[in-house]
Amino acid sequence: MSSNKVIYDWVSITSKIHSPMDFVHSLGMETISWQQTKGAHGYRDRLYYNGISIHYNGRNDMGVWLEMSGQGCRAFETFGNGNFDDLFSEVKANVGDMHLTRLDVAFDDHEGILDMDKICQDTLAGNFVSPSTYWEVIQSAKGQCVMIGAPSSSVLIRIYDKARERGLTDGTHWIRVELQMRDDRANVFTALPYSFGEKWCGVLLNYLRYVVPTPEDTNKSRWETADYWMNLLWFASALSIYEKPGVEYNIMHCERYVYKMAGNAVDALIRCYGVEEFIKKLEHRKTNPNPKYEQIVDQYKKSKEIKENDRKEN
Repeated sequence: MSSNKVIYDWVSITSKIHSPMDFVHSLGMETISWQQTKGAHGYRDRLYYNGISIHYNGRNDMGVWLEMSGQGCRAFETFGNGNFDDLFSEVKANVGDMHLTRLDVAFDDHEGILDMDKICQDTLAGNFVSPSTYWEVIQSAKGQCVMIGAPSSSVLIRIYDKARERGLTDGTHWIRVELQMRDDRANVFTALPYSFGEKWCGVLLNYLRYVVPTPEDTNKSRWETADYWMNLLWFASALSIYEKPGVEYNIMHCERYVYKMAGNAVDALIRCYGVEEFIKKLEHRKTNPNPKYEQIVDQYKKSKEIKENDRKEN
């Protein structure tokens, strides 16, 4: 089974008819221990859990703001009801009182469909067709990133090396193609009557197409689509339903790091000390626990508990 996925990676909804606890109920996360903390962007207070923020106590006209980062989307899938369609339907049913202000949908390529060097070269050479005249190619310590569309535009496309961003140096291939949609564009995406993968491909193709230069034709819109872009569209469109990556998505990348990047070192120490002594030394290591990994352990235990309870009920 392929590890390539199209996933929701950011959801932002404002509401004038919800209380903070109404949003908690909509998420199906009533049993979660929410952290009370400071709000942002004019909101004084916030409920927070694992990348999910519910901001409240702003001006009277601000209502309540639900914001889920990529990590928050995974937490919603694992510990909430994970039903994005119900959330979007609630917004549609309350036009004027609720607004989907931002929606990011991303395709993760783990199988070598895309090559960042090639994408950067084609972008710099102008070998693409897009309604947007704004583009950037960024080279930084975190790798390469191509951005099509201005930061303030209603649709922004980012293509970047997620493995490099995460600091993976073991040859892991992880290129992310991210659609960031705001306001009307976000609502149009949720309303399209197609499969999940087809919706993502349709919007992407409408805003960006990499092409093969045809010197004798000055009209780029008639140039053929580059093979790698066609492969991306074909692969993503075949993903007919939305599969919840959940917490397993985070564990998958933790495993990839341990087995591929540190696997040889771990294997050497086990062969030197034996499994029991290795585990003993690991338990008595002097480094402080990393909150990121502690969170993965906590998520995994809760996920197993939820699945076990579901199994017993069924």
